[in-house]
Amino acid sequence: EQCPAGKQASGSGNTACAPCEAGKFASNKGMTDCVRARRGHYVDAEGATKDKACEPGTYASGEGSRECTVANAGYYVAEKGEDKQTPCDAGEFSADAASEKCSICPAGTFSSEGSPSCTPCDAGETSDEGSSSCAECDSGSAKGAGPGECDVCDAGKYAEKGASECLSAEPGYFVKSDGASDQEQCPAG
Repeated sequence: EQCPAGKQASGSGNTACAPCEAGKFASNKGMTDCVRARRGHYVDAEGATKDKACEPGTYASGEGSRECTVANAGYYVAEKGEDKQTPCDAGEFSADAASEKCSICPAGTFSSEGSPSCTPCDAGETSDEGSSSCAECDSGSAKGAGPGECDVCDAGKYAEKGASECLSAEPGYFVKSDGASDQEQCPAG
């Protein structure tokens, strides 16, 4: 008599049927050997008749998996049945394990590939949303440390390229417009 699905013949000329072990399955009646779960799939109990696809946020890299592996922070698994995790692109991040997608880094921050978080730009630097690096603030604007954008200096203040703060005009000097990169000396008199 043939073994039912989920079981295999335990040996040549043997009348007993043994359940497939976890990580393997027998989908058809009369199978002599159990089949290993496919990549991206798993079998968590013995006697299985089919393998199950790993859910988004998890994966199984090899055949015969008994469980799915949770994607690491900085990585994601978007679809069911995946056999690998994918690193977040530069300018993106995933803070939690088992992520199904990555989030975009906000302006004033950056990240490299596979990052679990965004890093704030240094003082005098900023970035656009989704950046992999920071750039110096333009002349006439400044920014302190941390996330955010460079702010244009008001009239009466100025800043050189990459400044962390707008400087007030010194005695005997003036700044007549917003966004100035330098101060002007007051005319004599």
